[in-house]
Amino acid sequence: MLKRAKLTVALAALLFGLSTSPAHATPITGAFSIFGNFLPVNGVTGAVTSLSSATGIDFLALFGSTPSPGTAGQFLVSAASGNFSGLVGGLGTIQDFSFAGPGSTNFQNPNVVGPLIAFQNVLGTTFTLMSVGPANVQTSNGISMLTFTGQGYFSMNGFTNTAGTFGFTGNGAGGTFSFSASNLATAVPEPASAALLGSGLIMLTFGLRNRRKKTA
Repeated sequence: MLKRAKLTVALAALLFGLSTSPAHATPITGAFSIFGNFLPVNGVTGAVTSLSSATGIDFLALFGSTPSPGTAGQFLVSAASGNFSGLVGGLGTIQDFSFAGPGSTNFQNPNVVGPLIAFQNVLGTTFTLMSVGPANVQTSNGISMLTFTGQGYFSMNGFTNTAGTFGFTGNGAGGTFSFSASNLATAVPEPASAALLGSGLIMLTFGLRNRRKKTA
């Protein structure tokens, strides 16, 4: 009976070990920068506002100026390194979102609703936005700049999901933004791994319960 209990625990430990291993062996490395057009908005109403009052971002077509709330905007990758090198010159999409306050249907705040899956997408490489930090507005020579950072993870075919960070800089003079993204080279557990973890814990629980019954 004792050997059987040990076998159950060993099996659970094996499942636990598998669950903590990423589905792929290699994390993504490198960084890239993008640029495009945007409008600062109220993240609840969608109304265009000043940078200092904005709680959301309406990303536009690459060279557009017309508001498009709830419709993904476009960006161009201007520079890249590492595994992102092939993205240079690529045209991607980026979701409208809110970086402060409750947000809304068109401008969701990841701090409120949770991860924005494939927040960015360029040539099959995506960035899922998990959270954003507080925004900062500075004015220099009459030009206002909106900046903030966020955290999330990158997904690329052939690599494990990898934690990453971005820095947003919006120029109020021309309504343009730049966006620098880099990875943290930290593997992010995938859903299948989480399922294996749950299975391991369940097996461990039943094994210990059966052992108590037979030794009682």
